[in-house]
Amino acid sequence: MKLLTLGIIGTIFLSLTACQSPQPTKSDKAGSNIAESDKAVATQASIGNIDSIARERGQRISDLQYRLKLDITQDDSFSGEASIEFNLKDPQSLTLDFNQAQLQQFSVNGHRIYPNYDGRQITLSAGLLNKGGNQIDLSFTRAYSSTNEGLIRYTDPLDGKAYLYTQFAPSHAQMMMPLFDQSDLKARFSLTVTAPKAWLVISATNASKTQGATHTQWQFATTAPISSHSFSLFAGPYQSWHQTETLPLGLYAPQSIASQQDAQAWLTHTGEAIGFYEKQFGTAYPFAKYDQILVPDIGQIAMANVAASSFEFSLPSEERFKAIALQALAEQWTGNLVTPRGWNEHWLSQSLARLMAKKAQVGEQAVPVWYQDKHNLYQTEERRHSRPIESALISDHLLEEHMNEATVTKGVALLTQLNFLLGEKAFNLGLKQYLTQHQYTNADVSEFIAALSQAAKRPLDEWSRTWLYQGGVNQIEAEFTCNDGRLTRLAIKQSATQAHPTLREQKVKLGLFTIGRHALHQNLNQAVTYKGPLTEIKRLQGVRCPALVFPNYQDWGYVKVKLDPISQTTALQELHKVEDPNFRVMLWQTLWDSVLAGDLSLKRFLGAIFVNAPHESDPVVLGILSGKINQIKELLEQMNPNQQHYSSRALRALEQMTLRLAITTSPGTQVQSLWFDTYVQLALSHHAKSHLAALLEGKEQLEGITLDQKRRWRIVIHLNRYDYPWANELLLEEKKRDNSTQGERLALIAEVAQPKANFKRQWFNRIQMHSSDGDSVMLTKLVDIMALLYPSEQKALSQATAEQRLEELSYLDSVNSSDFMYAYGQYLIPMNCTYGGIDRLKRVLNDNPTLSLTTQAWLEKSIQSEQQCVRILQQLTPSSSPSPSP
Repeated sequence: MKLLTLGIIGTIFLSLTACQSPQPTKSDKAGSNIAESDKAVATQASIGNIDSIARERGQRISDLQYRLKLDITQDDSFSGEASIEFNLKDPQSLTLDFNQAQLQQFSVNGHRIYPNYDGRQITLSAGLLNKGGNQIDLSFTRAYSSTNEGLIRYTDPLDGKAYLYTQFAPSHAQMMMPLFDQSDLKARFSLTVTAPKAWLVISATNASKTQGATHTQWQFATTAPISSHSFSLFAGPYQSWHQTETLPLGLYAPQSIASQQDAQAWLTHTGEAIGFYEKQFGTAYPFAKYDQILVPDIGQIAMANVAASSFEFSLPSEERFKAIALQALAEQWTGNLVTPRGWNEHWLSQSLARLMAKKAQVGEQAVPVWYQDKHNLYQTEERRHSRPIESALISDHLLEEHMNEATVTKGVALLTQLNFLLGEKAFNLGLKQYLTQHQYTNADVSEFIAALSQAAKRPLDEWSRTWLYQGGVNQIEAEFTCNDGRLTRLAIKQSATQAHPTLREQKVKLGLFTIGRHALHQNLNQAVTYKGPLTEIKRLQGVRCPALVFPNYQDWGYVKVKLDPISQTTALQELHKVEDPNFRVMLWQTLWDSVLAGDLSLKRFLGAIFVNAPHESDPVVLGILSGKINQIKELLEQMNPNQQHYSSRALRALEQMTLRLAITTSPGTQVQSLWFDTYVQLALSHHAKSHLAALLEGKEQLEGITLDQKRRWRIVIHLNRYDYPWANELLLEEKKRDNSTQGERLALIAEVAQPKANFKRQWFNRIQMHSSDGDSVMLTKLVDIMALLYPSEQKALSQATAEQRLEELSYLDSVNSSDFMYAYGQYLIPMNCTYGGIDRLKRVLNDNPTLSLTTQAWLEKSIQSEQQCVRILQQLTPSSSPSPSP
């Protein structure tokens, strides 16, 4: 089973700029740094000891089997009996994991004893154990979990019916049963469950049942060897649908949402996907059945347990959910049939599964990771302390940081590149060999790479070393010359950052384009392999001279692209003539990367927007471009007052362009809606704000634009943020119009956004006083408030508390959760767009080595954003003006 870590921390509507970064705090309490340091050292030592015990335990135990009997007929708790059989390499002391249970009876090898139990682990002394076969028997009771870990009981508020479900990853199976809870100790599980008569019970295998007067006993077949986090249990009065044409398939949903499910389509799609995967993996589906269960909250959208995947009620769009369901199914092979040994390697099973899900969606070759996601990764990879994808987890705290969406996305990108480098046939053959050789056991990344190397008949040691064990991202640029309209020389120049100097080998596609009257024509695309600082591509000599060369066409490579001067000029002027919308996104992002790097002036980039944006008709591309426009707005506001004259002219030009396009675009279309929403963010002149107020009051209309409640609140918040004279009256009217809980929340955000020092200071003090002991409702409110407490244009108000935030950052970090510090880092780290601002953030980072990884990461991001802002500012001159005007 694998974590589908698709967690997204979202703000409600506002995307803050690259240069407007989060802000921190530090403790002014005497001795806090010393105490914090001591605590960190003690914690590290404890965690290191636990990890060491787990590794040693995994080497000593074999032939492991769990026999478990559970009674789940009570409302508040469950009871059980467990028998654990295993072989032990040597009769030394041993620990058994079991979290917060009440033990009734306990025996080891037939000897009944009083267990040495601390609420987390049972310690077995050497004198109780045998070399060879051992058996532990115990009975227990335990309360159901109150969090989304372990065995969870949920009462559906719609009909009052109760349901049970499990979430065991990464090490939460011990919250239901006693076991050696680690990924590399696979075991056979035998489960018997006594449940209310009206309930269905689902686990990793098929079951027989015996009916009683009020209860039913479910006896599940013994599993093949699986990891503890892959086991599962679901129970309740589920509505179920089944299909048994080839493999038994089941779909289960709580009764209150059963009518909303298209069960037949779901089961048919699952059956087709299993057939596709069996061909791709070259291996039959590994288990006796496959069930899919809808549950309320497991901390991520899906969990791929052995033969029984669970999905949250609140599903995303149908297309996104199809991808998620396909990934969960693929993990039956990549994560449950073969399981990584350690949690630091679980990125491989998740990334492999997502890659195969992409292949299933396309039907043949995998499509690359979405370019925008990779761009965000590239930004992270350029930071000094970015970690390679294969790195040891020295503490439990690193687990959450490593097993996140960014790691999986990078894994997909690297595997996509490897697939492209080796070829589809060799990659699939290696994958088949890997799954066959290690089925029902554990394997590590090196064993996966070895299987691919054998199938491709080429060594992959160097590829593995540079891509998996070293961080950073490279940049490539085409160099070419022409004579008499023909290409005389073409080469790929590769570079690396000073912090991550490794140059890599990679296979990419070169795209060569020429300018036509109505389109930027692709002359050819050519797969090439480059390595080292310069790779000559001699076989393209003599082809038609290109106006644009893109050295990572179709985005198969994991690499940043810098356009050569000729290609950059072509892209700036002719981007709207590119027919492929995905390629338009790549060109916009590549140009923006050059702005952030200081290689392209913001003035020229704005000129490209004024020339090309009015022609954009694809909503996806326009959505990306709108995000860039909002980033520019925030950057220009962050630079004030240094470039106030230029900023005001540029922002005025963008305001006028977006309004004109919102008016002239076909009414009621998604493109018009996107232009209008962008205009709302850019409405900074008094005339534009008055226009928004008139729309809000119904005094004016814009054909095709409907002001739903979400959009109305967006306008109200904007007008309050930018101090429109009658903003407060509009806020009061909107509060009357929308008195929902969401309305109250957004009204508070609008008040916080107002440039009022006293009101901001009150909320700032509450934020600084918060600790992890605070209630979750207040945490949610404070996260909302942080988002607009100090927006980019309110620099003076932000600077009033900037030093205090930095001074108290270390203390706040020590007493708050990672969720709180994530928001604090995202919104409250002071940004100034100056060299002095860069230096002060570096001092905070260097002077506080015990900061959490979350806070360290946001400090590094903030430093990077400050450096980018300074580089962009240097490109501007007092005489700059947006060109051309709209």
